[in-house]
Amino acid sequence: MTQLSRRGRRLSPAFGRPPVRWIFLRLLPLLFLVGPAASAADGAWDLPSLLAALSRQSLSQVAFTETKTMSLLKQPLQVSGLLSFSPPAWLEKRITAPVDERYRVDGDRLTVDRPSGGLHQELSLSAYPPLWAFVESIRAPLAGDRATLERFYQVSLGGSRRNWLLALVPREPEMAALVRSVQIRGNEDRMRELTIEEANGDRSVLQIQWPR
Repeated sequence: MTQLSRRGRRLSPAFGRPPVRWIFLRLLPLLFLVGPAASAADGAWDLPSLLAALSRQSLSQVAFTETKTMSLLKQPLQVSGLLSFSPPAWLEKRITAPVDERYRVDGDRLTVDRPSGGLHQELSLSAYPPLWAFVESIRAPLAGDRATLERFYQVSLGGSRRNWLLALVPREPEMAALVRSVQIRGNEDRMRELTIEEANGDRSVLQIQWPR
């Protein structure tokens, strides 16, 4: 299997597209996994309030469906699966349909598994600075780390506790080359919808199915 270059430019036959871009976009929704934490105290609904709710997370798992519109496809592509997070450093996105794929981050290690294709790949994040920076931007919000979040994104939060919108615009050029913006909609301490606008015009919408 072809190995990743340090800049993520070489192609892997197992992926069929630039691996860093592919892994980046598969992992991105993990940044916005919000579980059933206690609501922030009554008062203004602002970024510190949202990050405080995120930082109170314990192990959380929710189902999702993701619809991706691509210029290369005549019809939108839909996948479904599970999102999981356990503080301070464990993240997983598992796609269960139409194929079985897993993307797991634990500390400095990123593991990618696709059983149907016999793929098992492990990376040290410290060896790939763009991926490392991206993963830290995932873990920082879940840890309530506003300084790190704003290091990587221009952040704005609008709306109210019952109907909020978090907008993120990448600051880092290598991230901005992949993603133009991210919009997350939710209510209280639950995310309901995540929209990713890619730099090439492609778009994906991820919806959370919370248990009743």
